[in-house]
Amino acid sequence: MRLAALTKPLLLRVNKNRCRFYATSIETEEYTLDTREYLDFKKQLRQQNVYNKDGHTCLQLECRLCERNNKFVPVAAATLRAQAPQAYINKRTGAFICPNCDVKTSIAHALAAYQTPTPVGYKRALMKPVDYKSRFPNLSNVTSEACEALGLRGLKEAQLNAIGAQYDAEQQLLHFKLRNVADKVVGEKVLHLGDRSEQTFQGSCSSGLLIHGTGSGNKNKAVLVSNLLDFIVLATQNLETHCIICLPYALQLLPQECLPGLERFKELVFWLHYDATHNWDAARALAQKMDEKRCLLIRPTDTEPAPHVALRKRLNVRHILAKATPVRHKSITTFNALRNDILSELQNIEKVNGVKWKRFPVLNKLLKGHRKGELTILTGPTGSGKTTFTSEYSLDLAMQGVTTLWGSFEIRNTRLAATLLRQFVGYPLDDKLQEFDHWATEFERLPMYFMTFHGQQPLKPVLEAIEHAQYVHDIAHVIIDNLQFMMGVSSYRGDKFWEQDAIIAAFRGFATKHNVHVTLVMHPRKERQEDELTTSSVFGTAKATQEADNVLIIQDKRLTSVRGKKYLQIAKNRYSGDLGIMPLEFDKDALSYSSSVQSAKRKRDREKITSNAA
Repeated sequence: MRLAALTKPLLLRVNKNRCRFYATSIETEEYTLDTREYLDFKKQLRQQNVYNKDGHTCLQLECRLCERNNKFVPVAAATLRAQAPQAYINKRTGAFICPNCDVKTSIAHALAAYQTPTPVGYKRALMKPVDYKSRFPNLSNVTSEACEALGLRGLKEAQLNAIGAQYDAEQQLLHFKLRNVADKVVGEKVLHLGDRSEQTFQGSCSSGLLIHGTGSGNKNKAVLVSNLLDFIVLATQNLETHCIICLPYALQLLPQECLPGLERFKELVFWLHYDATHNWDAARALAQKMDEKRCLLIRPTDTEPAPHVALRKRLNVRHILAKATPVRHKSITTFNALRNDILSELQNIEKVNGVKWKRFPVLNKLLKGHRKGELTILTGPTGSGKTTFTSEYSLDLAMQGVTTLWGSFEIRNTRLAATLLRQFVGYPLDDKLQEFDHWATEFERLPMYFMTFHGQQPLKPVLEAIEHAQYVHDIAHVIIDNLQFMMGVSSYRGDKFWEQDAIIAAFRGFATKHNVHVTLVMHPRKERQEDELTTSSVFGTAKATQEADNVLIIQDKRLTSVRGKKYLQIAKNRYSGDLGIMPLEFDKDALSYSSSVQSAKRKRDREKITSNAA
């Protein structure tokens, strides 16, 4: 299974040193699982009697890729296996990861190293990888001053020192080391005591976790938290049965290099802190990455809040932990099984509504927000600005942390990215090239990815690319512009309406299964210019609008009426049922339909005129 579409893409990748996002045009190898190569690899392991163990998300085995030279060193045969460095193969992507030496490659490259057997009773000499160097040289033990600034009731400096915290008095921050599964320091995470903000810094190839409790017994259960405050609260509670793990990038991203560090745990409890951007659906998306069968979830309610809130309310954290329920139910047959989910939605209604748009407040009033797991269809006449509106619609969400994957079959990525950049800046840069580097650097921080498909493409490779990107980069929003470019190239030789229905069903299933919002841009049927488009105007059968949660129609009456206007019509809204229209006034300089962007531009123009007059 090859994903040629993601072999040489313009990708937005994660800058782990700043815990921010940046874009770069690079040639990169995406790790994909080729079934035949995987079977050949396992056959090679059996032939050479190489120890391997099938885990929850990875295949664990003895590593030979970290052998830097051909010098063999005698070693007792009984200890050969115990001393062998352990590597991991991700069972979803096929990435071969060795945390001992910072090696990451594909199965195809790893296979060559395993085709040469190691002599019995010998091992190769290893070269140790370069250790991670901290960015904070002035660290010391935690003092009472840091405890007071943290503001957690009853917390002592001895407790913070015991869980590995260090203090930088000059920069007023708490520091924790991030380690990989081989217990090597590969990064650091800091909590600024002034504004409670967090930063993550990691090496170029590695990604680690902050884990407490591994030294006290053989614990096979863990509690996962998304911020350092919650980690500190639970780590200082001396829980006898669970390790405490802090995710490196909150709920934004979980690199696949972190998964080997979770293999030892038979039970993972998600006790996460949610905000307006990330609700508890984010936990379910992470659970799919970690094998749902071993995952439990503490749903956010007033009686089961985040750990640091529970401490402030004097709630018993052990009792809350005991109430964790499975992420996935085999069957739900009673109201009692749904009771906690319903209570969570009622108590967190704004978060359930989804991410709010900042450029389009009318959409917030009608659609309530942008939610995961939904399918949105956008249609409109040719030349009405479907792509331009969709790009600004997605940019607004990406600026709020919604990780976005663009599949633009109609226009090339260079032109699409230029449009997004212009909408981001608010004015053209062609006569202000001296500002390009500044704005390009700012834009690179957005969590946005681009597929390199162009022109007509069959459904299968597109879905494979999207599934791969969703797993590796934790995509939350997928945009396909437009769906008609995926028709007429499949092996099925039936009618075009059946083919379109199959494509719609595939994307509907993907959105539901992976809890990702999918936006499909579609052309309408040929209608008379004077007639308004309706849900029946969407090309194909009624299946498209039946499967969709939201149907958005751009109505353009400027060519058929002297005072004609262009507006966006919400023709279907399954979530709340609210329908209505949003006027679309276009600013050519900013390529924007946003009234707030245009108001800001008018303000800048007035200030410029005033300054020139002065």
